[in-house]
Amino acid sequence: MNITKRQSDIVEYLLEQPHEVTAGEIAEKINVSTRTVHRELGAVECWLAAHEVKLEKKSGIGIYVDVDPTQLASLREQLLYTKSDDYSAEERKIVVLCMLLDTQEPIKLLALASDLKVTVTTVSHDLDELQGWIKDRGLVLVRRRGYGVEITGREIDKRRAISELALEYLDESDLFSGREELRPVTRVTEKLLEMIGRENLLTVENALWQPHDQWLKNMVESKYMELLIQICVSLARLRLGYVVEHRPSLPYLKTDSEENIMLRTAMVERICAELSAALAIDFPDQERSYFRLLFRDAEDHSTRLLPLDDLVLLELVHELIRRVEAETGTLLAEDRVLREGLIAHMAPVLKRLREGKSIRNPLLQQIRKDYGSLFESVKKAAADMTEMEVPDEEIGFLVMHFGASLERLRQLQREVRAIVVCTSGIGSSRLLATRLAKELPQIKIVDRASWYEATRIPKEDYDLIISTVELPLEPDRYLKISPLLTQEESDRLRHFIQHITLNQLNDHPQEQAVQSGQGMEWLTGLRKSLEEIVHIVQQFQVYPLENQGMDMSATIEAICMMEAVRGNVTEPSVVAEQLIERERQGSQVISDTSVALIHTRSPYVRQPSLTLYRLAEPLLADVDEQVECVLLMLGPRELPKESLEVLSEISALLLQEDMITLLEHGSRDQIANYISSELAEFFHSKLGTGRNLT
Repeated sequence: MNITKRQSDIVEYLLEQPHEVTAGEIAEKINVSTRTVHRELGAVECWLAAHEVKLEKKSGIGIYVDVDPTQLASLREQLLYTKSDDYSAEERKIVVLCMLLDTQEPIKLLALASDLKVTVTTVSHDLDELQGWIKDRGLVLVRRRGYGVEITGREIDKRRAISELALEYLDESDLFSGREELRPVTRVTEKLLEMIGRENLLTVENALWQPHDQWLKNMVESKYMELLIQICVSLARLRLGYVVEHRPSLPYLKTDSEENIMLRTAMVERICAELSAALAIDFPDQERSYFRLLFRDAEDHSTRLLPLDDLVLLELVHELIRRVEAETGTLLAEDRVLREGLIAHMAPVLKRLREGKSIRNPLLQQIRKDYGSLFESVKKAAADMTEMEVPDEEIGFLVMHFGASLERLRQLQREVRAIVVCTSGIGSSRLLATRLAKELPQIKIVDRASWYEATRIPKEDYDLIISTVELPLEPDRYLKISPLLTQEESDRLRHFIQHITLNQLNDHPQEQAVQSGQGMEWLTGLRKSLEEIVHIVQQFQVYPLENQGMDMSATIEAICMMEAVRGNVTEPSVVAEQLIERERQGSQVISDTSVALIHTRSPYVRQPSLTLYRLAEPLLADVDEQVECVLLMLGPRELPKESLEVLSEISALLLQEDMITLLEHGSRDQIANYISSELAEFFHSKLGTGRNLT
């Protein structure tokens, strides 16, 4: 029996409630009138009855689902996989965009309305709201009486629009889980998968990834996913006869060396040849040029040195942790893994909240069940920090980070080397890892891999892969579970380890010897971290700068000239331009201080360095922002992760009042000693982490 989206929302809300709720409370939650709720309750009652569950309606008290706790999980699963007969307003707009982008012919309004099972007026209103989105992507929405509706524009812009929709509304489980697997597939998901040519994904992925292509190995996962989707969209469009009209121009980039251009061209030629042979598709010259454009845009052209240079966001993360600490009574501030995870997670969250965009969280019900108290604590902490409404779906993802932090306190020794592959984000992968450590202490998590890395990891580097998505591997090499590790999955995993993984290790004792290499890698990493700490602290200096009459740009140029004299910079004018460009994107003055942090990485920087410049004349950088000190961080284009970790730790110190006071008034030795002391704690935390992994 199918139910509508609205009826599904009512059932979902009722299942969350431990006691009776009124129709008014339901109406407020799902944003409809009380009368509408009463009208829908009949269908809701029938659906529940079909699953042998009774809907209790007590006059003057409220409505309640009388369900046995043992049935609850099964009922929620049934609800998840029940197809809805209608769309939410957001889903309907996506379907409209898909239908218009997928055809070159105009579509009649009446045909759209009939297909969507709504009125012509509703479709017309949807088109009004979509017009701005379409225009922002270089396309034109054509609407003429008697003619119909269509989206016109360049083929490149249409492909980018389709790719953007796919990246926003699909996740890795949609893309790579087997079709035989039971999973909720909405019409929106089905249409987007069709438009990107899901059947070609693994073929493209295999063509993209070659062991000798270091360029791809260095690519961040989000860029790789974007490139993969864009290529798949191009293949699907080519098969429909849509070809890029002209050869796209490739503007020269300062970071684009001749060697890079040659490597990129060779890679595109190889991939086009492989795809042509595998899929029987021809690639004309303009399509090859378009592919080169895609590959160029996927490269990392950033000159940022720090993984996070938004100190406002960093402060927000610290404040959220502090508030959750107060709510839970648990010390969390020293958990660097929690801080890093939240930093990576919060930037897109804030962007979505400002733009009013929603996000799916298929784990929300389970999170609420397993972390009910923590969920309320995080929700209260987030609500107290911002005037923006933070939906429960976003809270659920934040809870995953905090839940992982709480469970890290109970990590135990592990004996089986495992790699975790998780598609629901950093928080869920860490939550899964720590739950594994709690439930199965014999597991040692040696790495967290992306879905596209998992199948390329040499077998000798691990004993078992634990994944939340299907992988093209032998069944004895990995096990698929959910990020929240139910009791049933825990038992299944324990059985898998005991009867398959450990048996394989006993059959191949030489693989056990390889594990000793993990200890050596850890020691090597520790040595590198210590060397970076010593180097950065030893070379740290404080200089006065005569900047009378200079603006910010001239001040930065003068600083770079001094760095060239010190031997840290080979092309001061180029490095200065990079720093100035970053400043144009937003002030780097630390809030409520007279200190500005500027940083970059560049091929014209010889080594990582940290320098404080105290200005002779205060500089007005922005409204009410007066700069008296500039903290400069520089790094070469290619930096080891140990350097990045140390510089990131130093940037986090800028939120401490003692550090700011020293930067403004302290001596070189006082500042260096303070940084040394804080970095020593950071190093000791790495020692502790290593002990837990051995």
